[in-house]
Formats: sequence, C-alpha cells, structure tokens
Amino acid sequence: MPRLRKPEAALARLVFFKQVVETSEKDTGGKGPYVSAATVERTKQFIPGLESGLGNISQFTSLTQKEIREKNQAMTVLKVYIRDFWEVLKRRVYREQLPLDLFALFQLPKSGKVPALSSNRECLEMAELIIKGEAVALESGYAPMTNPDVSQLSEKLDIARKELKDVSEADLQLDKVQESVSGLMPEAKKLVDRIIAELEFNLYEKEDAGKRRIMRNYGVQYEVTKNEVQEEDIETSAN
Repeated sequence: MPRLRKPEAALARLVFFKQVVETSEKDTGGKGPYVSAATVERTKQFIPGLESGLGNISQFTSLTQKEIREKNQAMTVLKVYIRDFWEVLKRRVYREQLPLDLFALFQLPKSGKVPALSSNRECLEMAELIIKGEAVALESGYAPMTNPDVSQLSEKLDIARKELKDVSEADLQLDKVQESVSGLMPEAKKLVDRIIAELEFNLYEKEDAGKRRIMRNYGVQYEVTKNEVQEEDIETSAN
C-alpha cells in the first residue's frame, strides 16, 4: 500500500505549499472544503519568506563557487611564482658559485629540494618568508632576484590574500542565509502537518485510492515498493 511521504527539504516544502494554494483556489476559490481558508491564507503568507530565503541561498552559493574558483586560480599562480623563484635561485647559486647558506634565506634546504606546499595558508606564509629573505639578502650585498622578482611575487601574494578573504566573506553570507531558512523550518513542518491533517480529516470518508488521488492534486506524495504499481499508472491503463 502506498505510504504518505511528507516533504522535508526546504525546496520540497515550498513546492508543496505552492501546489496547495494553487489547487485549493482552483477547486474552491480558497474556501475549502479540503483545506480550510485560514490554512490556505497562512500558507500564502508563509511562501514569500521561504521563497526569498531559498533564492538568497542560490545567489550566495553561486557567489561562493565563483570566489572559490578565483581563489584556486590565484593560489595556483602564486605557487608557480614561488617555485619559479626557487628554481631561478638554485640556478643562480650554482652558476655564480654562491654559498649554499643563501638557500636558507629563501626557505630552501642546502640540497635545493623544493618544499611541498600542502595548504593555502602554508603557501601564503612561504611567499611572505621569501620576500623577507630577499630583503636580508640585499642587505648582505647580494644582487636582487629576477624573473620573477619580489615585487612580482608580492603582487601575486596580495591577489591570493584578497581572494581568500573574498571566499571567507562569501561563506559567511551563505551561512547567514542558510540559517535564516533553517529558522523557518519548524514553522514549515507545522504547516505541512496542519495541511495534511486537514486533508486527511476532510477526506476521511472517501475510499483510499480516491483519497490519495485528491491528496496528490494538493502536492502530497506517496512511496511505493518496486512491486507496487502507481495508481496513476492503473488509471492511465484503464483509460
């Protein structure tokens, strides 16, 4: 036997509420008999807030995804500049026979093995240390690094910082709108329960298949096992 399934997700509840209002008005001008006029009116009043909240979630989800893409791109570029800086430094040290101790100023071991940059924060910190190391090297009388130089590395570091901040701000806004929709869910659940209770009460004397058919018109959904046939399929076949 089909089992009634109440909508639980916010979007599913919004779709359900809209169909309740549409069907009720189409059937009786919003005056019942299956759903009371007071419940239909309450549903109408509830819909805009939920719809607006879900729209905000879509908007800020899209914005967050955009900021994440831009952050990932900025971090990739920064990592390339850091690795290029190290590779140029290694060639310069070997070519000019500079002391291997110079590697330490730029966070390289004496072996010249390039460190792995496993996180965004680690990458930012490494770029900052390299820039500070260049200042110390210049004070010690070494020529400035080129291709890339520290000004280029600093520029990419600033961009990466900004993109990380943008992601954080977008995440915060998304959290806020998600919380606002979550705050509507207790009332949404009560409204779903109220609508279904009224439908079941007003359809009590109808036979089960007819009752389910009417309730489906109001957006109520039913679960069936794989061995059960949807009643709509039976009706279609009969016609």
